[in-house]
Amino acid sequence: MLTDELQSFYSPWIGAQNKVWESILHLGHKHTYPKGSMILGGGQPVDHLYYLYTGRIKYSKMNTDGDEKIVWYIDKGNIFGAAPFFDRQPIKNMCNVLVATEDCEVYTFSRSCFNDEIVGNYPEIISNLIESMAYKIFLAVNRGGDLASLPSRVCKVLLYVIQRQSDSRARKDNKITSKGISQQELAVILGVHRVTLNNAIVQLKREGIIEHISKRSLVVNDIKHLVEYAQQ
Repeated sequence: MLTDELQSFYSPWIGAQNKVWESILHLGHKHTYPKGSMILGGGQPVDHLYYLYTGRIKYSKMNTDGDEKIVWYIDKGNIFGAAPFFDRQPIKNMCNVLVATEDCEVYTFSRSCFNDEIVGNYPEIISNLIESMAYKIFLAVNRGGDLASLPSRVCKVLLYVIQRQSDSRARKDNKITSKGISQQELAVILGVHRVTLNNAIVQLKREGIIEHISKRSLVVNDIKHLVEYAQQ
């Protein structure tokens, strides 16, 4: 359904990139974070690499008015906190936070563990870390520099919503029904006001592409046209 370009370089959801790290969990320390707790942010120094073993994390930015922009969701099987770890800078304020959206189990690797144990003994781990960091940089550049129209960007995200749902049902008449996404969450992911987003959704409905969108369900009347919009 998605082209390789859209699939690889636009998603607001980071799928498992670092499962190879599970071979060295014995070098780390296990921590648990209940749903809703902040894992990183608030000015704390980052002296460890973090591996998300179970759960999901939301990385978001907020301005002084309280407006939120979701950078991405991080699924289990990912290293996070690498940028401030290598930059040796704290995540300076509450404007950049990583919060558990589910109960999470996390393994941490200290700086001494990384330098003394991992670097010299596990070249495949280092290669995997570099590749995943490069992917996130490319992803951030592609999403941040996307000059497509808002309806096109909406369609990109909706395609990801459909693909991530195992119970999506395709019909012969080019219609798809799946679990949905709230307009509030969609607006936060795209970094736009709800009114602006609503105008784009009205346009897509008027063109017969979308029939219904809510947190409970998403009904797409013309999946081929949705894909064409996303590729603009």
